[in-house]
Amino acid sequence: MSVKIIVDSASDIAVAALAEKGLLCAPLKTILAGTEYRDGVDITPDTFYDKLKANKELARTSQVNVGEFAELFEQVVSAGDEAVVITISSGLSGTCQSAMIAAADYEGKIFVVDSLTATAGEQVLVAHAIALRDAGKSAAEIYAELDALRRKTRLFVRVETLEYLKRGGRISKTAALVGGMLHFMPVLTLNGEGKLETVGKARGVKMSHKMMNDAIKAAGGIDFSYPVVITYAGDVNDGTVKAYLSDSQEIYGDNVDKLMIGQLGCVIGTHTGPGAIVVSFVPKA
Repeated sequence: MSVKIIVDSASDIAVAALAEKGLLCAPLKTILAGTEYRDGVDITPDTFYDKLKANKELARTSQVNVGEFAELFEQVVSAGDEAVVITISSGLSGTCQSAMIAAADYEGKIFVVDSLTATAGEQVLVAHAIALRDAGKSAAEIYAELDALRRKTRLFVRVETLEYLKRGGRISKTAALVGGMLHFMPVLTLNGEGKLETVGKARGVKMSHKMMNDAIKAAGGIDFSYPVVITYAGDVNDGTVKAYLSDSQEIYGDNVDKLMIGQLGCVIGTHTGPGAIVVSFVPKA
């Protein structure tokens, strides 16, 4: 019997990395211009952001349903294995509830972790779960450790434009217009219930970097003995992440080579829009 780790696509783990790390993935869906795409299956982040910028309508996302999880769980259990399932926060999506309903038929075999986070935050938990799996821990043991770790993991996101928060109804059209004129860039976080909160609005790129880094310091700083993950809504080589890290020496120091850096995918990118930077970590304090 082996332990399988199941993630959802809101974790933003690249397709190639899923196979390399032995992960199973349940895709959420994105509805854009009337067409539904399975995240990471029917559409890539690069294509998604091109379509998002070209489309003036509100994009929407759809959770993984119970039947889709049940199919995955049956595949695992019928092979004589057990699984740990790590989902996007229940404060952001009904995906976790779907997983829990499906798991009720596999008590003692399938263990569902409500990550209370998303994207880079999920990746922090997944990386730790992989290490525990490879160390020979059981699904129940991995679940217990992740249940504690998820409450410590922090996530901050710097949004480049207010447009997509406006489209999603999180800010008014007036606030978006004024904020755009003043070049405001919000910094957001996920609270203890896994729900989105605003840290503040900074004016311009450098001030937004400072605001995010001040929030990281206020959270206790970064414990680099755990995974530290950055996801970016765009081409990670376009210079935006490099500029952020250049402004953040006091936070990362000589640990830049330890960072896991990847693309922010369609699910969270629907709400942040292009240019968003997400940082997730476990604090020292």
